Amino acid sequence: MGRKPKFSNEIKIEACENYKMGKGSYQAIAKTIGCNESVLRRWYSTYINIGPSAFNHTKRNRSYSMEFKVSIVKSYLSGEYSTLELCGKYNLSHSMVNRWINKYNSGIELQNYDPKGEVYTMKSRKTTFKERIEIVKWVIENDMSYKEAANNFAITYALVYKWTKAYLAYGSEALKYKIRGPKTKSKINEHQLSEVEKLKLELERERTLRKRKEFELEVLKKKEEFEKKNRYQK
Repeated sequence: MGRKPKFSNEIKIEACENYKMGKGSYQAIAKTIGCNESVLRRWYSTYINIGPSAFNHTKRNRSYSMEFKVSIVKSYLSGEYSTLELCGKYNLSHSMVNRWINKYNSGIELQNYDPKGEVYTMKSRKTTFKERIEIVKWVIENDMSYKEAANNFAITYALVYKWTKAYLAYGSEALKYKIRGPKTKSKINEHQLSEVEKLKLELERERTLRKRKEFELEVLKKKEEFEKKNRYQK
């Protein structure tokens, strides 16, 4: 069974209608309902092209043929449509279209995609820290759609869910994989350091402290955004 969207059809339609009637900017309306401006832009583009039915929730993810993917990429590369226009016209996610374009430009063959629920049983693959950040941010910006993200990025549902929860609780640092093994560095004896080495050590400590504070602010911001969305839906 598909996951219930974070924002109801009624909220999405009302937000699009409010923008259409000039009752606020993308930024103002998005702030009111607790979503990102980029998400609202995508909703509106889809709404204008397809209508309210574009927001209907389906029990399974859509299939995409290789031919369809290539046609989307060529429509973008030819300058016929922008990525936002393609997303609106065909009800696609921005990250999905960008990924098809990047693969095509890198010489990677686009393949048929027909989801069967394999996101729950597929084997894990290696991911970079940057990719994990991208996946989690996509989940947050797309109504917490874990299964759709798992399908889009070819990652197991369990990992997507785990990374998102870790990110919301502890920030981006929680998505870094720690290398296991014996510690090779011994405790530094500051009395044996030169003045230059002591200065470098102090600067490194200050840099670490600054990063920690930035990390704490990021976590707080993400928690506030997530809690605000939850309050709005209740």
